[in-house]
Amino acid sequence: MKSIFWTALEIAWSDGSMSKKGALIIEKLHDAMELDLSLRESIEEEFTKDVLESRTERGEGTGDIKLELWVNEMINDLNSEQLKSQITSLGIKAVKQGLSKEKWSTGMKYTHEFGQSNTFAEGVWMENQTEIQTEKFLSILQPLENELNSN
Repeated sequence: MKSIFWTALEIAWSDGSMSKKGALIIEKLHDAMELDLSLRESIEEEFTKDVLESRTERGEGTGDIKLELWVNEMINDLNSEQLKSQITSLGIKAVKQGLSKEKWSTGMKYTHEFGQSNTFAEGVWMENQTEIQTEKFLSILQPLENELNSN
């Protein structure tokens, strides 16, 4: 499962180049996520190795328009009052569906990137808690919801 920061890099480099504006937007996301610098470096190194090293096309960094819209949505979600309760709900729901070690690890890794792994863990370990009904999860949580719901 792709992390949030990885997805941002994919969008920023979508045409084979990242613009200066794209780089500034990436920094804005990094700051909003309060992403650990060593984790960021690790993601960027892996992205460079897996994606950029084999690329031959070079564009003009036109991904910054899409990137800015996507990053703004992620930042709004990070600042949402619903974020923690929805993460807790995902943890409770995952346990009810049968949480494997792999899915536990995926949930912890995904939420760690933006400082909410403890919230996910609390949802998983809550006993006798009723799942908070959420019609639609925040966009930032939808990839995790999809992964936890997959077989």
